[in-house]
Formats: sequence, structure tokens, C-alpha cells
Amino acid sequence: MKSRKSDSDNIFEQVAAKHGVSVEEVVRDMQEALDDAWDNSDPAARARQRQLFPKGKPSIEEFIRMMAKQVDK
Repeated sequence: MKSRKSDSDNIFEQVAAKHGVSVEEVVRDMQEALDDAWDNSDPAARARQRQLFPKGKPSIEEFIRMMAKQVDK
């Protein structure tokens, strides 16, 4: 049985190709941005984070899925 790439893997590959960097760089930079955003001290930002991610800081894949749902609304 062939393994299928996840949608997020495809997104990472597309972003990497578009910007001429490695997938690892894309993932690292996205994780750094997510970490920085999660550490934001703004009360409104923290409230929105808790609303979107009540279980705590999401993985990059969870973040992408949630943002895609928000765009679809």
C-alpha cells in the first residue's frame, strides 16, 4: 500500500519551491512564527488563540487546518 502525502506536506513543498528554500526551512520558519505568535502578550490575541485552540498551542498542521477553515467561512 502506497503512503499518501498529507495536505500540509504538499503545502510545505509548494511554499519551499516558490521561495527557493528547503521544506525543512519552511517548517522551521513556520514553527518559529507560531511560537512567537503563541507567546504574544496582547490579551485580545491570547483570547483568540484560546478560542481557536482551547487545548493549547497547535502543531503547524493543526494551525493550517484551522486557518483554512477560517478562510472558508
